Amino acid sequence: MEQVYDVLKYVHIAAWVVVLVGYVKDIARPSINGLMTHGLETAFLLGIVLVGLASASDDIADPNHAKIAVKLAVAFVAVGAAHSLRKRPAPNPFAHLVAALVLVNVVVAYAWR
Repeated sequence: MEQVYDVLKYVHIAAWVVVLVGYVKDIARPSINGLMTHGLETAFLLGIVLVGLASASDDIADPNHAKIAVKLAVAFVAVGAAHSLRKRPAPNPFAHLVAALVLVNVVVAYAWR
């Protein structure tokens, strides 16, 4: 179970990287592109799966539920904003909002112990 958790954790991190790469790719004329939306969806769903695996397993430390709640709320807003504001023409200033929410989520993940 621990190996599955580790693999999914790295795929989860890679999904966040995909979102940021999608943002940097179009930084001259910001827009919410497919890389950003698909990366957000993947990271959001894998985050839920990772919490479930960590809660169900005896080998993996129990997750900090306050931290998970904050990360879930931020990710939910980012996914919602990306999907609802995706069709706006470039330059779409909401792409900066989505990228900022992703960075907040990453900072919360690594700074909150």
